[in-house]
Amino acid sequence: MQKIVIVIAAIVVVLGGGYWFINRDSVSESTTSNEEISNTPEITEESVTTLDTGTYKVDEEQSTITWQAGKPAITGYVHTGKFSLADGSEFVVADQSLAGEVTVDMNSLDMVSLGGGKAGQESTLEGHLKGERFFDVETYPTATFRVTDISPKVLPGPDNIEYTATGELTMKGVTKTINFPIKVFVASKAEAWMTAQFSLDRTEWGLTAGSAKVAEAITEQIIGDTVTLDLSVRLIK
Repeated sequence: MQKIVIVIAAIVVVLGGGYWFINRDSVSESTTSNEEISNTPEITEESVTTLDTGTYKVDEEQSTITWQAGKPAITGYVHTGKFSLADGSEFVVADQSLAGEVTVDMNSLDMVSLGGGKAGQESTLEGHLKGERFFDVETYPTATFRVTDISPKVLPGPDNIEYTATGELTMKGVTKTINFPIKVFVASKAEAWMTAQFSLDRTEWGLTAGSAKVAEAITEQIIGDTVTLDLSVRLIK
């Protein structure tokens, strides 16, 4: 259950979140499959025991949020980036509940690879995405995900791996409710990994730059609204 939470936040939150930030002149397409952007460490997809209740810390150094976005009209024009989690995120796991909040460091935006012949321009694109037109990290240095519900309400373990997470993602001053499937793999009674792959519509958080929804004309330079996220979060007691 806890893993589910973390994964979302790390979205996130997304959160989130960097995927759509791509500039009109340097954005990529978001048509690649989730499998292609997976940045998950080697995690055995099975639980060896049932996770203990209690308070867990998010291991920021081992947790990752990878995203992809692009220009739908240009085949193969795909950019990939990642975010890091901020220090201090914790979650409380009980028999039938999970509560907590994860914080994403928006200043940690790092371009992993650029498509469309833009290789070598990573630092330039990072500057665009961190600016006012996209994430505006000076005004909004973090994004957060607060877990509000997990289903089913059972502890992660050998018989319980797949969950649906629901929570509130706040990014660039906008809060929206999101939900998506996640998997929780228990490595020991005091350690677990949460993984998730899903998509978000960036425009719901006010990230409309380059979107067909606001463009005066539809051209191949339109940036896709859909951002694909791949989350991997480690929880330790």
